[in-house]
Amino acid sequence: MNSAIERLLTLRVSDVMSRNVTSIEASKTMPEGATILTQHFISGAPVVGQQGECVGILSATDFVRCIAESARVERETGEKLNGESEGRHACAVEATDSVTSHMSALLQTVEANQPLMEAARLMCQSHIHRLVVLDAQHHPVGMLTSLDIVAAVINAVEE
Repeated sequence: MNSAIERLLTLRVSDVMSRNVTSIEASKTMPEGATILTQHFISGAPVVGQQGECVGILSATDFVRCIAESARVERETGEKLNGESEGRHACAVEATDSVTSHMSALLQTVEANQPLMEAARLMCQSHIHRLVVLDAQHHPVGMLTSLDIVAAVINAVEE
């Protein structure tokens, strides 16, 4: 078991991160952002500006917040918001709203050469499930998810 711990302590973010980063352009609308997430079977993606720099992250949680806001407004006003049918709520946004209006702009990021345990600690302390891995120009070069860390633990124990 000590060898598994030693192995985990030597890992860097770059050893386990996903390198195929799906990004969402800041100019995209919320429906376009939702389409990108569903097409790629992911629950979150970095939002990038015109030069490819990371400006935030759009996640399923942002859509849940929209639905919760829609339900709150309906309760308080009795007014049904766009897209509700058969008891299901749509996101309380206009179809033209940009992802920058609803993304999380305060995001935690890491560098590829950081120790994996440091990144895992950051995720635990911040109660988040993903970190965007940035290069020196703030461009996303990878994603580190809680599942990536679980896989690293399993691999270290089974080695």
